[in-house]
Amino acid sequence: MKNTKHFICTTLGFFCILQSGFAGNLVKTSSENQSDTSNVVCYSYPRLSPKSVDYKVKVNNKDVFVYNTSAAPFAAFACSGPVTVEIEMPNASKNVTVSPLKKGVKTVIDGTRVSFQLPRPMSVAVEINGMPQLYIYANPIDSILPSVSDSNVKYFKAGQVYEVGELQLKNNETLYIEGGAVVRGCIRASSAKNVRITGFGILDGGYYHKGIDEERSIVLKECENAVIENIIMIEPSSWMIVLGNCQNVTVQNVKELGFVSSTDGVDIVGSKKIRINNCFFRNGDDCIAIKALNMGKYGNFSQDVEDVEVRGCSFISYSGGQALEIGHELRTASISNIRFIDCDILGVHGFGGVFGIHNSDRAVISNILYENIRVEHYYDKLIDMRIIKSRYFQDLERGQARDIIFRNITVTVSPYNPGYSISTIGGYDAKHLIQNVSFENFTLNGIKVLNADQLDLLTKQTSNIKFK
Repeated sequence: MKNTKHFICTTLGFFCILQSGFAGNLVKTSSENQSDTSNVVCYSYPRLSPKSVDYKVKVNNKDVFVYNTSAAPFAAFACSGPVTVEIEMPNASKNVTVSPLKKGVKTVIDGTRVSFQLPRPMSVAVEINGMPQLYIYANPIDSILPSVSDSNVKYFKAGQVYEVGELQLKNNETLYIEGGAVVRGCIRASSAKNVRITGFGILDGGYYHKGIDEERSIVLKECENAVIENIIMIEPSSWMIVLGNCQNVTVQNVKELGFVSSTDGVDIVGSKKIRINNCFFRNGDDCIAIKALNMGKYGNFSQDVEDVEVRGCSFISYSGGQALEIGHELRTASISNIRFIDCDILGVHGFGGVFGIHNSDRAVISNILYENIRVEHYYDKLIDMRIIKSRYFQDLERGQARDIIFRNITVTVSPYNPGYSISTIGGYDAKHLIQNVSFENFTLNGIKVLNADQLDLLTKQTSNIKFK
């Protein structure tokens, strides 16, 4: 592998920073000079980092390392304003798309090169016909760094790989992964307050192996006032973030690349007052999953879920699972006040659905809002909401679901959907219904949905489904 370079561009020139440290100890920061007139900071990755053989990327004419993962390659950097991204491909292509489409990014293609402008820091997926997806993570410049002299800070600096195994956080502790650092292992916090997981570096779950010693990448158990932000999560062997019996937790600007099955994005289990903001997930299963169950060695999280908001995120689900899921395990009395707002579903490519409720236990699900959601691609199911008895159930009593609103939903229907893609809404029996479901300004290719037939909607044991 060729060495990668960390360019810190200043009005005086550039220099490289590479300093050794020990994984278990605090290490000093290598602060990037933020007076860079080109507005770009490129991260210094370990020299043996897996490099994409398909793509080369420049940002404002500066080389950006393209990190390869089993799910997809990505290029991450920091900027403080508009930038021009140039991608070199192995073969010429005339079909290049940058998603989310709502961002309106226009491409210029010149043979084997494609370029586009990003007006500000943001994450996008580049789809090139016949090629792996490429993820571009344009981060804001990290201007507020934790103090390395603070005993509550665990600092991992750029240019190195740290094999930490299981890393535990306690009250008021911060884990900071600098852009260009790779931390291999998993993170745990139990009954802790004010923990923070941050930085623009990588948490690599490939320290563990699915089916052998697999572990959830991040598990917060009974934590309060926690923040998980900015990090890039790759190579998970199981669920990526678990919030179990937590309150007041924010997950923001986290990027995930999961390949194997069961690599859920965020599992909100028996938790309250949760905010998921501006994240960009590519998962091998559910992107967001809301549950209540006993997770064995991780803890018993069979508690009510209340006041969850997912806003401004982009999701891609591969293999199976749903983009937005409530279920299957709902072993509690109530799941209520769940809001999915202003999100982009870039694709649900497996046998799952976009909007999913699968209640296989006793919970009453109520007050669910899907608002301002844009669906760019799906295949199997658009809506899949059911009260069921599945292989995951434990409660003998079936549950219910009611008061569900779809408002301002825009769906792109491809030529592959008609005749194959369906929607389902189904209760279990006459006492366990799905009721009061409202469709308000729900459009398919710009056409408003005014009846069930337009959705290819199959129903069973439902009440009061309305189209407005």
